[in-house]
Amino acid sequence: MARAREADEVEGLDEEFVYRLNRGSDLLARGDAESARGALERALELRPKDVKVLGLLGQAYYKLSRFDEAAGAWQKLVYENPVEPAARVNLGLALLKAKRYPDAVKQLEVVLDLAPEHRKAMGYLGLALLESGDPGAALPWFRKAGSEAMVARCEKVLAGGAPEPAEGAADETPEASPAPEPLVTPPPGRLAALQPAATPAPEPLAVEPLAGYAAARLVTAAGTAPFALERGVLAVAVRGDVRVRLDGLLGARGEVGLKPERKRFRGRATENPFGDGPTRMFRAGGEGTLLFRAAGRRLTPLDLAGDAAYFREEAVFAFEGALAFENGRVPSKSPAELNLVHLRGRGAVVVVTSGEPIAVDVAAGAPLRVPLAALVGWSGSLTPRLGPLADEGDGAPVAVELAGEGRVLVDPGAPAPGSAP
Repeated sequence: MARAREADEVEGLDEEFVYRLNRGSDLLARGDAESARGALERALELRPKDVKVLGLLGQAYYKLSRFDEAAGAWQKLVYENPVEPAARVNLGLALLKAKRYPDAVKQLEVVLDLAPEHRKAMGYLGLALLESGDPGAALPWFRKAGSEAMVARCEKVLAGGAPEPAEGAADETPEASPAPEPLVTPPPGRLAALQPAATPAPEPLAVEPLAGYAAARLVTAAGTAPFALERGVLAVAVRGDVRVRLDGLLGARGEVGLKPERKRFRGRATENPFGDGPTRMFRAGGEGTLLFRAAGRRLTPLDLAGDAAYFREEAVFAFEGALAFENGRVPSKSPAELNLVHLRGRGAVVVVTSGEPIAVDVAAGAPLRVPLAALVGWSGSLTPRLGPLADEGDGAPVAVELAGEGRVLVDPGAPAPGSAP
C-alpha cells in the first residue's frame, strides 16, 4: 500500500497550497493553533490574497494571543472586500484585544455604517470606547446592544464611581489551570454581561457558490443601444465603426479589430494621432462588444440626434462611426491649449468627466468663463477664447471664455483652478 504523501512530497505549487490550507484548517479545528499557523503561513506565501487563508490565519494568530498579527491578516481581508461586515468585525475585535482602542473604534463604526443592526459590533464598540476612557460615548452603544449590566456600569462611572479595572486584568490565568482563550477576554463582569450565554467568536466569512455569484453579477451588454452602463461597466457595441479610447478596457467580445485613429482637419485625415499614450483614440471595427470599467470617473452617453456640438478633446471617450468628426484647436498666447472635437449628425458620444456634467446657458452680451479643466463641451453659436480666469493676467488660472448664444456643459468634479492634478 502506498504511503500517504507528506508535505515535502507535494509536487506542484497549487497542490501544495491546497495541502497547506486543508492541513491548517484541520489543525485549527483540533485546537492546535501553533501548528495551524505554520501551515497557513506557508499557504499565504503561495497565495498572498487568498481570503480563506487570511481568515483562518487570523483565527490562528488570535488563539495564540498574537493580536497585532491577527489584525494584520484581517486587515488584508478588509482591503479585498471593504463592504463585508464580518471581516471588519474580526479586525475590530483583534484591535480591541491589542488595546489599540482608537483603531478598533474606527473599524467598528464602519461596521455599523454597513450593518446598522449588528448587535455584536454595537457591544464591542461600546467596550472599545469604555476602555479608551469615554464612558459617555460607550453608554448609548450598550443601550442599543441591550446590555443592561454594561449600561449600569457606564452610568456608575459617569456618576463618579470607582473606575473599572483595565481589560488586561482578566488575562491573569493560573498556570495550573489553562483555559481556551476567548476571542475577546472580558474584564470581570464586563463583556460577559454583554453576552452572558456565549463566548464571542469570529464572524464566519460568507462563501458564495461560484455559479450563483456570477449569475447575480452578470453584465449582459445586450440591447440595441451603442453605449450602455451596467454595474459600473460601460459596454460599447461595435457594429461597423466606433471611435473609442482603450484606457480602462476590461475585455473584448466577438470579432473586433482596432486601428489607431488620426485627427481630421477641414475634412481631411492627417498624420497626427488622435490623442497619445493610453488615451489614444482607436477605430473599432467588426462586430462585438468592448467592456470598460467606469470606476473613478463618470462616463456619460449623449445622443446628438442630428445636432452639432463641440467638445474638449480630453472629454471625448467614444463616439459612433455615424457621426462626422473634425479636430480643431483654439489659438492662445499662453502655454495652455484647447483642443476640440466637432461632432455632428445622428449618433451618440460618450463624455468622460470627474462629476456629473451640468449645463449653463450663455446669452448674448454675457459671456461665460469656465476653467479649462472644467469644460466638457457646448452647442449653439458660441465663440471660444483662451485667457486668464481673473482680470489680473499674470499667474491667474487659464479659462475658456465663451461668447454668443448657446449652452455649455461643465464638469463640477474637475480639479479646482490652481490645485494639484
